[in-house]
Amino acid sequence: MMVHSAIFPGRQQRRSPAVLLLHVDLTIVGAGLAGLTASLEAANLDPSLKILLVEKEKKVGGNSAKASSGINAALDAADEPVFTRDTLKSGGGLAVEKIVDTFIPKTPDTKEFLEKYNVDLSVLSQLGGHSAKRTHRNKSGPNIGFAIISTLQKEIVTRDNIEILTGATAKKLLLADETQTPPSVTGVEVKLVDGQTVSIYSKAVILTTGGFSASHKMLKRFSPGMEMYPTTNGVWAQGEGALMSEAIGVDLTLMDKVQLHPTGFINPKDREAGTRFLAPEAIRGSGAVLLNKNGKRFVDELTTRDKASDAILAQPGQQAYMLLFEDGAKAMASELPFYKHMGIVTMTKSVAEAAEFCHFDDPQALLKELNDYAEIAGGNQEDPFGKKTFPYPIERLATIDTRMQIVAMEVAPTVHYTMGGVKITENTEVIHKNGEVVPGLFAAGEVSGGLHGANRLGGNSLAECVVFGRVSAQQAISSLL
Repeated sequence: MMVHSAIFPGRQQRRSPAVLLLHVDLTIVGAGLAGLTASLEAANLDPSLKILLVEKEKKVGGNSAKASSGINAALDAADEPVFTRDTLKSGGGLAVEKIVDTFIPKTPDTKEFLEKYNVDLSVLSQLGGHSAKRTHRNKSGPNIGFAIISTLQKEIVTRDNIEILTGATAKKLLLADETQTPPSVTGVEVKLVDGQTVSIYSKAVILTTGGFSASHKMLKRFSPGMEMYPTTNGVWAQGEGALMSEAIGVDLTLMDKVQLHPTGFINPKDREAGTRFLAPEAIRGSGAVLLNKNGKRFVDELTTRDKASDAILAQPGQQAYMLLFEDGAKAMASELPFYKHMGIVTMTKSVAEAAEFCHFDDPQALLKELNDYAEIAGGNQEDPFGKKTFPYPIERLATIDTRMQIVAMEVAPTVHYTMGGVKITENTEVIHKNGEVVPGLFAAGEVSGGLHGANRLGGNSLAECVVFGRVSAQQAISSLL
């Protein structure tokens, strides 16, 4: 447990079975990107506030620290309506337009906010479902999610008015009057790793607890069948924020909308693993192609995640091979060594070697498939799957032994993200089942529902966390005045 004395004087003298009582100005539950951002924004706005950031794990970061494809930002004013259209289209008519309209114009400032703390966002790519290159990530070093988390954490520890309590699992929201509808939230009850119960009273609570992609129980309840798939999420993604909110009458929305990411890595040494590393969308954004067991392309690799997943599930074995070519591999140079070290990508040097990895009987057939794709990418033929964008296109290869780096990997759809959650306004206020705002309660990030509709665009998750992490802090502080 990490804790600081300013807010917790005498902690060592207060042991169970007594309940420890704490009083702060603002409690933020969940120390992923949304929680870290909300904490920092609140501290920036009012350095006099006592801010407590609660995290159940030993370390901060959550699934945000695992993100690898990047963070979206509208390119300019002209791109904002295009970005809006892409987000709404991906959401299948279920995204809340007021939330989307709040989100999109704030994304450029989100990029500037992170760059102010020296986060490198110099690499630009186009992910599936996007009409333009608007997804940013770092050029070198750790994956972008970890880079952002590490940077913000370092900044937060310099702030005297932010305390981080780790090893503290939120159990329930505290209410001023349980008979009131909607009730006013006055804090949160947490349980520490030593069994101590702590009642934290505050003037406002922000939920940034993430989704439930690692909870078989919640997946089975809200989206039956999804619990059968492996997940890319850490074990911590159990949906406590949604459940605590539901217990006080908060309205939940889109809880059945669970995203299967089309490309979770299949580990050759543990093919049935319940948790998979994500093969980031940036790989397909760098020109990778998807092939079925017969060595044939079957989908626009840059379509939306739901359509790509459905296409893979319709193939023999419900899996695919993914091949990334030399120029695209250079664009992914900082990420690939880790995947190679983990044994989930294989570096091949020719079509013949790639065919061997994929267990294709006829490497000549693979050569033809790739040369046909080269013709399509070169603009000489229409793509039968409607693909219009061809990043890092390959050229025709003379023979199956022509030297060219081809990164080969095996992938399958994997539970990745829960679009549903606590129902919120565009200002992150939490909405009760009776349609009224719950006083004192705000939510940001994956714990909330509405921005993504039925399907999230790659790169919108990190952006959502920063945009609405900041908005939640602004609204929470306004509520204290």
